[in-house]
Amino acid sequence: MITIKDVARAAGVSVSTVSHVLSGRRPISEPTRLRVLEAIERLGYRPNRLAQGLVSKSSRSLGLLVPDLANPFFGSMAEAMEIAAHDRGYSVILCNTNLDSRREADYLSMLLSRQVDGLLYFPGTRVPNRALLEAVAAGVPVVVVDERIDNLPGVFVDNFDGGRQLGRLLAQLGHRSLLFIGGPEGLPTVTDRLNGLRAGLAEGGGAPANLLLRFGEYRASHGYETIHICAREGVFAAVGEERPTAVVAANDMIALGALRALRELQLQVPRDCSLTGFDGVEFTAMITPSLTTVQQPSTRVATAAVELLLQRIEAGENHRDRAGQQQPHDDQAEVAPVIPHVVLPVTLVVRESVAPPPPQR
Repeated sequence: MITIKDVARAAGVSVSTVSHVLSGRRPISEPTRLRVLEAIERLGYRPNRLAQGLVSKSSRSLGLLVPDLANPFFGSMAEAMEIAAHDRGYSVILCNTNLDSRREADYLSMLLSRQVDGLLYFPGTRVPNRALLEAVAAGVPVVVVDERIDNLPGVFVDNFDGGRQLGRLLAQLGHRSLLFIGGPEGLPTVTDRLNGLRAGLAEGGGAPANLLLRFGEYRASHGYETIHICAREGVFAAVGEERPTAVVAANDMIALGALRALRELQLQVPRDCSLTGFDGVEFTAMITPSLTTVQQPSTRVATAAVELLLQRIEAGENHRDRAGQQQPHDDQAEVAPVIPHVVLPVTLVVRESVAPPPPQR
């Protein structure tokens, strides 16, 4: 195995000089730096990152926890975060919690044992995992994405405005009876999108005559099952304003499942029933009919989240630097810091899946 001593000998410099070239923390003359890099390349030397981390108290790695990798929204986010982190010299350890709290706790324990410098966290439930709160209490830098958690920094989109844009569009087309299929009831994204929908409907033409609400998981199976349950309950057989003329899905995966179920019920979209989603994942432009949805700026969200986390890490918030430090007494307590929240705008993308409602029966 090639060691740092071998590199120093081949380059004709000291071991400390090679170390400074690798870390970039001290100025080295350009000819010397190039000579060291040439020796590294020629010998095939690979630095021991674990040993470097023990010295620098930085592993140059980030933990990323997502709730459902089967959802392409999270896959695209994870890819964009990995790219942004790599550009800054960090690696990413990706963990799929699959909406399982015990699995999530296991992953959090594993990530901390690997000395990650910080965590990028997509909440999947209303109640934060106890293991996450323990990591925060231990001083681990955390940035939440997509769903808000009180007292934690995060990067989000304007879900309320996205719902409002959808509501205004549907109201202007003449829809007054709608079925809203949400994710988990009470989850911030679900609440904000629903409240925005109500506001947009009012802005576009007054309060809806009928707004049915169904909650569950942010998964295609939930959209599929909800449509069939509603059909068995006679929702789509109702007459007049009791019959929904539009289905508003809280995300694109729910919309995909709903579209399949509507087809099985011989209800054509948008002739018999309009359909909308939220997120703007790639497949929404490729299905038939193409899906009207709210486009999230995924790359901007991912990049902003990585940048916010690295700012907190590089500002000296590394939890290993503070290990064993005494907490201030009440009379020494500092003023509570401002919790940074980044909120990015969304864009309504109107496609084939919406149309004016059919004539009342």
